[in-house]
Amino acid sequence: MLGNIHDVDLKLLRIFYSIYECGGFTQAQLKLGMSQSNISAKMSQLEGRMGARLCERGKSGFMLTADGEMVIRATEKLFHALDEFKEELATTGTELKGKLDLGVMDNAITNPHSHIDMALGNFLESAPAVRLNVFIGDPVDLEVQVLDGRLDLVIGLFNKKHESLEYTPLYSTRHALFCGDRHKFFGMNDDDITDEDLIDAKYIDRGYLESIDEFQLKIELLTSNSHSQYIEGQALLVLSGKHIASLPIHYAQHWVDSGQMRMLKPEQTLVKADVLAVTRNRKSLPVVAERFLAELEFCHSPSDFLD
Repeated sequence: MLGNIHDVDLKLLRIFYSIYECGGFTQAQLKLGMSQSNISAKMSQLEGRMGARLCERGKSGFMLTADGEMVIRATEKLFHALDEFKEELATTGTELKGKLDLGVMDNAITNPHSHIDMALGNFLESAPAVRLNVFIGDPVDLEVQVLDGRLDLVIGLFNKKHESLEYTPLYSTRHALFCGDRHKFFGMNDDDITDEDLIDAKYIDRGYLESIDEFQLKIELLTSNSHSQYIEGQALLVLSGKHIASLPIHYAQHWVDSGQMRMLKPEQTLVKADVLAVTRNRKSLPVVAERFLAELEFCHSPSDFLD
């Protein structure tokens, strides 16, 4: 079994724990950003360090051994103790120290009701010793990273499903269906565009937005074989004139004003949802993250929520 614990052991344990959470090597590839062969090599390295086989993998699927179950339980205790240790260190002295790992969905700062930049400015002014890391990504993945402790706080669109997380509304965003000026819908009146026309159009899958309750359209559209999980990619496909997509109204407004896009049937396609800050339970929240969340709440007001 493992003797002294080194940094490499902590990294290997985090990989093993991620595999366990994801339910297998293949499922963990995206979360870890590693190839399956690299993950397998890291697991073999950990098992060599432990002197025991921790899991079965192969055609029969992923399964923990008895030793693996014991290591998972011990790892959970270790990570919890490390979090408490870092939390205590962050509060020593008069100056706030430590690290803030922040995740934000793409294009969040383009919304005029978003004041994340102001909150960051205030926070960094009051806590210059804090090391800030900002990650841009898919809210589904960002939420997972809050759950497993890789991120302290994330901002995006979520369904409020996890009981172990807290969701704080910051501001609203509105989306609607858009087409480009080279699309056949562009010169048509909304009344002349039938539901059948919309269903037959090449509609871009909105990625994570498809899972958000508030973003369910009143008409069920068939997705095309083109896809982009990011808003900029969806806008590019709309501008091509071959696709339609649901875009943030504030984001599309530039192209609407220049005559390159138009909104389609807003009475059917306009939806609204709140952008949320997500953290673990406040009782277990690091002081650094708690302070930044307070700045976010201070910088956003009721006027940032749309009717």
